[in-house]
Amino acid sequence: MDRALELRDLCSSSYASRKSMVDDLEITSEVDRRNPDVCRFTAKQTLYIGTKSVGSMAEAKGLPLAERLVCTPGVTKVQLIGHLLVVTKTSEKHWSELVAEIESILTAYIISGLALTPENVHDEMMLIGRGTREKVQYLIDTQINPGVAEHGGFVRVMDVNNDTVYLSLSGGCQGCGAADFTLKQGIETIIKQAVPEIQHIVDLTNHTAGTNPYYKRTDQSLTSQAPAKERD
Repeated sequence: MDRALELRDLCSSSYASRKSMVDDLEITSEVDRRNPDVCRFTAKQTLYIGTKSVGSMAEAKGLPLAERLVCTPGVTKVQLIGHLLVVTKTSEKHWSELVAEIESILTAYIISGLALTPENVHDEMMLIGRGTREKVQYLIDTQINPGVAEHGGFVRVMDVNNDTVYLSLSGGCQGCGAADFTLKQGIETIIKQAVPEIQHIVDLTNHTAGTNPYYKRTDQSLTSQAPAKERD
């Protein structure tokens, strides 16, 4: 359907359900019959794991889709529930003015690469109900070790204390010149994104003992830091 005709039809019609297609992306919208200030948008992609209500920028922090929507004039509240986006507007605004804009924001979010992939959804579902250490261990087992194993490496969780994870790298990772890059750009990013309560990753590995040691023995190195209490 021609986009201009679709928008014209929207403006001339009363509150009705409709679909917009962008390649394989499909979004449906429907105004609540009991509360005309509420409209539900449904996408094939999962927008959020669980339920999240957002009514301000402070509450939207860390959620790109919610951040963009709460800044939209006329939008007072946003709820993310799985594949569902529920938007509440002011009584002064009309859906004929808002639906196209909200769908554009939702479409841009989905195709931007920020939206959850099926793999992300699976991993986040697997993290629900787990303790912090269990979450970290799951990520190490399913996302990190399979990758480093290709280079003969292995990552072990030594301890999790408050907001800090203590790791040990062995095999091909011990003494490897790329270990710091792997830690900073790979392991740290994966863990912090999935487990936001973790703020620090400490590598306890003695890299001077590896096959190709590149670290000099120094207490100042991140890789030689030790936890406050005795670790196993």
